[in-house]
Amino acid sequence: MKKIAFILTILVFQQNLYSQKEILGKVEFYKSEATEFVLFRDTKDLYTKNLNKRKSKIQLVQGDKVTEVETDSFGLFKIRVSLKDSVRIIVNDHSPVFNGQFDFDYNDIKDTLKLRISDKKVAIHRDSILEPEFYNKYSEQQAELDFRNGKREILLVLYDWPKDEITERRKRIAKTYNVNYNYFPVETSQSRMRIMFRYNAVMRKLIGIKENVW
Repeated sequence: MKKIAFILTILVFQQNLYSQKEILGKVEFYKSEATEFVLFRDTKDLYTKNLNKRKSKIQLVQGDKVTEVETDSFGLFKIRVSLKDSVRIIVNDHSPVFNGQFDFDYNDIKDTLKLRISDKKVAIHRDSILEPEFYNKYSEQQAELDFRNGKREILLVLYDWPKDEITERRKRIAKTYNVNYNYFPVETSQSRMRIMFRYNAVMRKLIGIKENVW
């Protein structure tokens, strides 16, 4: 009986082993639309590269089992998963700005999983610190409130010589959608430009403008 029990134990162990696999995960931060648009002067892309050097805390949840690991400075981690259950991977659950959550069905589990996180929360947090008054005045939440209060405004940087087609497009948008343009000096900071971009994105959607307002 002991021999049979021993064989059964080995078979169960082998079965469990074959129903698992070790996967390689990679946490990767990417530029949100506002960051991509505004940081065109960052030719070496240092901002995103520095984000991707951060070590991240990983929680893998399968059923009632939680496994925790940490990435290296390249955003890489290895973890063993069951091929029987869906997977939830939580990145930086402790952080309000570097966090992300990813769900995979067991059929979607591959040898390598890329976990891409937008830098939007990080950028908003940073911009709110660098430009607190401007952020409070032109946040995405404020854009929604402005629209509900009947304010239809697009924020722009005032360049000396805009192209004729740009000028004509702005005039057409202003007339068609009953929109006012609010211009800011060309020396406007990158943080303010990101805030403006996000404000405009919300206002465009609420008004229904399909065209580029910049």
